[in-house]
Amino acid sequence: MERGIYFDGWYRDEHCYHPSLPMRRTQMVEDLKDYEATLLVWSALGGGVVSLPYLEEEAFGEVPPRLRMYGYMNDQEFIRECDKHGIKVFGVVFEVQGWEFPAEISEDETRLLGLNIMRGQGTKTWYGLREFSQDKYPKLFKKTFRDYFPDGLLNSDGEQVTDLWEECAARKMDGTAVHAGWVEVVGHEQICYQMCRNNPVWRAYLKKIIEIQIDAGVHGVHLDECELPITAIGYGGCFCKDCMKQFNAYLLSRQAKGDLPAELQHMDLSKFHYGQYLKERNVDYPGKASEVPFFTEYFQFQMKIMTGYFKELTDYVRSYGRSKGREVLVSGNFFHVMHQYMPLQPEVDIIATEMRNTLYRQAYWYRYANGFAHGKPMTVVENPYGGVVPELLENLRAGKMAEQFQLMLLEATTFGCNLAVPYGGWMGNTIRDAFYAPKKPTMAVQQFLKKYDHLISDVSGAEIVVNYSYPSYYYRENDAVENDPNQATMLSPTMNKDVVMPFWDIIKEMSKQHVPFDALISSDGDLFQDDFTLASLQKYKCLVLPDNNKMTGDQLAVVLEFLNAGGRVVVYGRLADEMGDRELAAQILGHAGTIVCDPAERLYGFVTAIRNVLPDRKFQIEVEGRPDIGLNPHLLADGSTAVHLVNYQFSREEDRVIPIANVSFRLRTDRPVSGLTVHTLDDRTIDAEWHYSDGCLSVTLPSMPLYALVACHTAEV
Repeated sequence: MERGIYFDGWYRDEHCYHPSLPMRRTQMVEDLKDYEATLLVWSALGGGVVSLPYLEEEAFGEVPPRLRMYGYMNDQEFIRECDKHGIKVFGVVFEVQGWEFPAEISEDETRLLGLNIMRGQGTKTWYGLREFSQDKYPKLFKKTFRDYFPDGLLNSDGEQVTDLWEECAARKMDGTAVHAGWVEVVGHEQICYQMCRNNPVWRAYLKKIIEIQIDAGVHGVHLDECELPITAIGYGGCFCKDCMKQFNAYLLSRQAKGDLPAELQHMDLSKFHYGQYLKERNVDYPGKASEVPFFTEYFQFQMKIMTGYFKELTDYVRSYGRSKGREVLVSGNFFHVMHQYMPLQPEVDIIATEMRNTLYRQAYWYRYANGFAHGKPMTVVENPYGGVVPELLENLRAGKMAEQFQLMLLEATTFGCNLAVPYGGWMGNTIRDAFYAPKKPTMAVQQFLKKYDHLISDVSGAEIVVNYSYPSYYYRENDAVENDPNQATMLSPTMNKDVVMPFWDIIKEMSKQHVPFDALISSDGDLFQDDFTLASLQKYKCLVLPDNNKMTGDQLAVVLEFLNAGGRVVVYGRLADEMGDRELAAQILGHAGTIVCDPAERLYGFVTAIRNVLPDRKFQIEVEGRPDIGLNPHLLADGSTAVHLVNYQFSREEDRVIPIANVSFRLRTDRPVSGLTVHTLDDRTIDAEWHYSDGCLSVTLPSMPLYALVACHTAEV
């Protein structure tokens, strides 16, 4: 499994200034070696959204002797140093960000005396995408706009672009630009517009950024904010000219097929402008998705066009890399790994997620994220908004909660993910600080993970799989964001009576009850290809369908095949009553292998219903009592199983994890077990009591520490 580092490297006691990251030093590489790093995300070469010559300065700029004294390097040199130690560096393309910074320049306009932070020197002005595209200060850097684009850039109207910043900005209904407010540091003059990737000019510009990053030697390109311009929807956009042109073309193509709602089908769409239509009707936009006229059509359009343009860029990364004789990896920021990102998953090699809410325990979300990754390497980074990170940072700086931080790292490992170690991690646009992990406790975890990497797997071997149905949930998720912004799409919004999302409730309850499960995502049959096939389901004994009111005919046919092959199905709530083959759904509901649960059923009882369809009516792992732990099986490459356990009993008063006495569990195995070894974070010896009989391994840990890895030795067959 990758050991990722969230490597912004921003300064302590200073704001995190997007998009350019601080200069790298040799000491950083030493720290990365200590952290046994294999992968750096958000780690280099972010300044292309200020200007291309600024990015080249990051990549190849001369480092003054005074900085060499302290081991400073340009980014190309940093990448080479990391490469010596097998550390993959990903250049970050801040796709949605377009910047203008206050600047101070010399009288002869040959030097930047200040940028972002002013000192009252020289001439006060601005520098960013606008000035670069206008060649306003051609002497500031070695290259000008025309060096990169000798023929200029033409927009979709065939016009020469004279202001890249204004040309490519996402727009609200009234035509004003949409700000990327989450990165504009409060109280500063800097301005960041959200850019729209549906604009061909912006895609051409992003490709130049990619070229410079690959020329600088990056191992991979990380496409941040990869869902744009869907990002802009939450801020009242995107109604830019290119979105409106392309939406019109989309509607006209569907109208020709007779495939639109009645009102649109009979409307003259030749001059239809969606933004004007909503504005004339005083629609609260984005409001509640289900109440916005034609939002379904608009969102479907944006999902389709976003997917195509994302693939255009990922293809370009790979083709340009190959033209330079290298295979360059692609990653994307899939944020909370929800529906916007599902069609993008096939296009990346490594998934980096910026979880929406970072909490002290979130086992069920890690299991969902593991299912989203579907076997691809993944690293998860923390988010300063809506979670515990600001409080945790304050305590860590005070020398407290180190074991709580270790617990967070190891919880992710337990449930099949990698939680990246923050190294100067982003703290948002108000907190004047950066998130650094406490070094010694973090080294202990990272060295443990490297030492026992052969006992860590992203494959659980679970007997139960819970289906996340994209068509059943994606509009519910949109409404959940509106009704419950604190919970949003990552956490169960059951307190909202009008938003019902049993998928999240079910996997949360299963995690509480220590029931191992996998998550499997299914598509609408149009937007992306899923892996909801009999081959994917055959390794499971039980399939859970949580209120899947929309399923394709092919998916229902697979469920029926699974049942006929001896699998068991638990249906919670509706099944294909809004989309799907009613006859197939009826056969599934009436099948002897199906249990149907009423939504009024309490979730604890529902999990018991799942037990009733399993062999001997027992889960794969049964935990004695309700100890405050998390556990998950890992199916290893040799076919054996390791069980990972994490102890949640962190005491703030004692500032440590309190051991739990006599933690007992029983594991059903396909192979006889001849012995076991318990590995702990502090190498403490634990003499576990165990015995194996009738296909079951019973284990008791006399004292459960912060973390325990139980490696099962398979007997010779």
